[in-house]
Amino acid sequence: MLRSRKILTLVALLITLTLGLSGCGKISPTAPEVEELTTPSMAPAESGLPAGVLWPKMVVDNPTVFVEAQIFSDTKNIVDLQLPGKHQKFIIRKHAIEQDTTITIAITKYAYWDEQLGQHCYVAEFDFGPDGLEFRKRANLALDARWLGLEKGERAVLRYYNEDTGLWEEVTSKKVKKGKAVNFYIEHFSRYAISR
Repeated sequence: MLRSRKILTLVALLITLTLGLSGCGKISPTAPEVEELTTPSMAPAESGLPAGVLWPKMVVDNPTVFVEAQIFSDTKNIVDLQLPGKHQKFIIRKHAIEQDTTITIAITKYAYWDEQLGQHCYVAEFDFGPDGLEFRKRANLALDARWLGLEKGERAVLRYYNEDTGLWEEVTSKKVKKGKAVNFYIEHFSRYAISR
């Protein structure tokens, strides 16, 4: 009697687990049709990745550097990014903006552990302002690849932060040349990051 009660309890538990895992009526041929269960999603796949996937366990490597500069529309503007190394500048070409304006750049460098490489790597985040400022001629962000821990032949990737999705989306990548700056061209201000 006690043994048959244990068996019944075990069978009831297995049935409950089976229904819970299979979704109850979702796969039943008599269940009402629900469009979201039978129609595949037409939404495009996400093209970006969250920061935690790209740069796991990020820690600040250097304090944030704040740069502010007056930009003139009728001349070429070269802004020193006040970072260690050579080639650290932001260039806005003549007539690239409609009117003179003040820009701000907040630069934070992070370190993270890359499992595949088995080493610490770096990502530099650039928060440009005023947000959304557009250029008639692309602006040039030039960085010393060594400051980012990149060697000749490695790739530096420029990503922007998509506020709508909360993901970092790749814009372009450049191959590092010996002793050269990594140059990226941007068409408008946003939040960008550069890493391997």
